[in-house]
Amino acid sequence: MEFEAAKLSDLNMDHLLGLLISIGMGFLIGMERQFSKEAQEHEEQFAGIRTFTMVSMFGFIAAILSSLIGTWIFGATLVCVFAFVIISYMQLSKLPSNKGATSEFALLITFMLGGLVFLGMVLFALIVMVVMLLLLTFRPTLHLFVEKLKRQELLAIILFVVMSALVIPFLPNDNFGPYDLWNLKEIWQMVVLVAGTSLVGYMIAKFMGERGTMIAGLVGGLVSSTSVALTFSRKSKEAASASSSFYYAMGIISACTIMFPRVLFEVYVINWELFLELWVPILIISIAGFGSAFLIYTFRKGKPGGDGIILKNPLDLATAIKFALLYAAIQWLVKYAGENFGDNGTYIAGAISGITDVDAITLSMAKMAKSGGDSAIAINTILIAALSNTLVKFMIVLSIGSVELRKTAFFGFFAIFLTGSAYFLLYSNF
Repeated sequence: MEFEAAKLSDLNMDHLLGLLISIGMGFLIGMERQFSKEAQEHEEQFAGIRTFTMVSMFGFIAAILSSLIGTWIFGATLVCVFAFVIISYMQLSKLPSNKGATSEFALLITFMLGGLVFLGMVLFALIVMVVMLLLLTFRPTLHLFVEKLKRQELLAIILFVVMSALVIPFLPNDNFGPYDLWNLKEIWQMVVLVAGTSLVGYMIAKFMGERGTMIAGLVGGLVSSTSVALTFSRKSKEAASASSSFYYAMGIISACTIMFPRVLFEVYVINWELFLELWVPILIISIAGFGSAFLIYTFRKGKPGGDGIILKNPLDLATAIKFALLYAAIQWLVKYAGENFGDNGTYIAGAISGITDVDAITLSMAKMAKSGGDSAIAINTILIAALSNTLVKFMIVLSIGSVELRKTAFFGFFAIFLTGSAYFLLYSNF
């Protein structure tokens, strides 16, 4: 016992700091749980701010004693906490107003957080705490989200997990094909990146519902700005009043503009160095697009409409395979054009690719620049593809939209093309 007492005297400032961190985490979790229970007046309190704080301290102290005396100490205290949770749950579950075991599991995790802090895994413990607080705080939001999910959307989420977590590790990482250009693992990673971005945008659009034309355009543009242009152009002809066309124009310009930050995000994921060179022209074009959309709203001095957009679920196996083939084809097209026609050939390939899809050419150029290619050529090609795709949407508005929509949308499209052209004339080595 004298030996153990000597070891106990070795406690230092690190232990005190760890104890304070444990207390803080338990306090935050307990505060959320107590607030949540008090907001639901008919539920009995399982554990509140004091209990969660002491349990977190208990976990930290148990970890200290385990390191000094034996690991069985932590195991024994964990069993005691389990027993407390089980007994409390059995008692409270008899009450009709108490359903679920969220607080009980939160208490167990809080105990483990104290142990993690003692092991020096403070950052990991804080991440776990933040995730748990988000899950606890946004319970109504999460429940509402699940209620809105349809079977095909649930399958899409499952498919995305399979595509990313189960397929990628088993794909070969060897290059093959013309110019030794294609790599199955790398191609599929690009598929997962684009599919994940579109899926997130789709879920945001579904959850937000009809929140105004500008917001609908912004969120819808994350999934498919072409779909937004088609939908709003058709609705502009069906609208009873000409003023509705102003709001549809605002939504279309917002959708077309959000494509540029989306392109920048994809470059950021693939090539950080290229991102640092691309963000300035993207920012300028985005300011021009969003600024013109805001001016349209300001000039109308009215409340924006709330017409939603019917978006197709962006994730299914057929779509993923089509994008993989498109990405591989554009890789070859860019390489072939560059080899045979120089820089101008690459730019032409970018313009052609942008007519149908911007993601594939963006990822291809970001990858090329990362492999030693000219970053200026990559930036120019990406911007050409994005502007080419924007031109396609402008042609949709001109061919399908009402006269008022064409006039109003022209203002926004002109701002985007003007700033894009100005970049090429003033700053690009085009």
